[in-house]
Amino acid sequence: MVPGREGIEGAMDEQNVIDIDMKGAPACGRCFMLVARFAPQVVASSGTYHRECFEAWYFGRYRKRPRLIAGAPDRHRFQVRDTEDLAA
Repeated sequence: MVPGREGIEGAMDEQNVIDIDMKGAPACGRCFMLVARFAPQVVASSGTYHRECFEAWYFGRYRKRPRLIAGAPDRHRFQVRDTEDLAA
């Protein structure tokens, strides 16, 4: 036990962990991991992506950063402005 931190060791017990339901969460189209609800995400015609995954793919393909519309439905989601580039 560390002096001055009495009672903190019980804070990380298994019984205090909150179970978060991820049933409706989409999988990222690039890394195939679940996209958390409040994580920065890009909604494109081809699916939902982590913002970092989408920007890395887009920059690797077109050698420029994507133009995204911030906060389209909510503040965590971005929409792609260049829809003609994604069709290729």
